Amino acid sequence: MSTVGAPWTGPGLTPPDRSAGAPRRWWPGWARGGGLALAYAALVLLVAIVLAVLPEDVHQRAVLSASTNIENLRHAPAAVLLLSAFVVRDFAEVLLLLPLVVVMTVCSRRIGRLSTVVAALFGHVGATLVVATFVAAGVRRGFVPHSVTTAPDVGVSYALAGMAGLLAAALPRRWRWAYVVGGLVALVVLISVDTDFTNAGHLLAFATGLGLAAVAVQARRSPSTPSP
Repeated sequence: MSTVGAPWTGPGLTPPDRSAGAPRRWWPGWARGGGLALAYAALVLLVAIVLAVLPEDVHQRAVLSASTNIENLRHAPAAVLLLSAFVVRDFAEVLLLLPLVVVMTVCSRRIGRLSTVVAALFGHVGATLVVATFVAAGVRRGFVPHSVTTAPDVGVSYALAGMAGLLAAALPRRWRWAYVVGGLVALVVLISVDTDFTNAGHLLAFATGLGLAAVAVQARRSPSTPSP
């Protein structure tokens, strides 16, 4: 009797390894799509470690040179907008990398890496420039002290807020509105408790991410054009 197509059963017989030609995974399935997030977090962590071992005065000068304050934005806007996204003011802010990796991984998997990068970029750059514009206007009118123009302003929080807004598009529809309203209310309460321009920037970055999430949801609902 022919044995072609017979199942691999019986004593001493083992099924063939069907995954022999498949690439080996170095991380669990739930972490798939997290390469970009882990690379970003690793770079920020490396910079934080280097700054932590520097003398305090050198540490402070390095943070100030990468800050997106008014003075630096006047002289080297592109450089500080880029550098500030990879620098944290003190090592305690490294804890923000935990939610950042989670949010960035989920957005990359469910929405796409390009959309995630755009949300992080718009959140960081857009919120920074808008806040800087209001700060500069406040300084000119005397509402804001001039010392703010040289204050340290670095970190990943604006990028995280932008991606947190985009995350709404990855959530089930029944939870989406609760997430959006809850996030906006929490940020408004934070501003009312601590009237800081940075907190206003977080609200703006989150709202920017929500706008991108609305675009992503609408694109998902649009019927695709049938291929010929």
